[in-house]
Amino acid sequence: MRLWHGEILRRPNEPILWIDNSLSPLVAKASNDVGYNAVIQNDFPEFHVLPRVLDDEHIIPWCAENDAIWVHADDNARTEHAKKIVAGNVRTIWVYLAPGFKASSREQLRLLAFCLPDILLDLCSGDPKWRHYEIRPRGRAVRYDGFILPPGS
Repeated sequence: MRLWHGEILRRPNEPILWIDNSLSPLVAKASNDVGYNAVIQNDFPEFHVLPRVLDDEHIIPWCAENDAIWVHADDNARTEHAKKIVAGNVRTIWVYLAPGFKASSREQLRLLAFCLPDILLDLCSGDPKWRHYEIRPRGRAVRYDGFILPPGS
């Protein structure tokens, strides 16, 4: 992914994948190398002035504004920000990692490489079946799951 005068240079007909800091930045680089439009926070000069990693409160509106797909491994993003994600019509891909389990960059890349083509076919179709996907490590299977708001929402 490259920037040209502050604008994203996109590959035609390919969505932007915002790779969250809960995943390795190497996942974004490898994804770009094989033809995806993957971005990370460091790709944007306007975010360089921040002393810390962008929080979900900034990522969700950015993804909504840029029609980007948010790829993350953060369960809190899914549970704490469900209303904002749904309200912004943000598409998400959650790479599920068991509590306490740290997946290597290689494992993260393997999970996405296996599942991403099928997920993007649906997410980018005229009438996607789902807007939110969960990738589970066991069995390399994609669990197609509707986004469920927490009780009392």
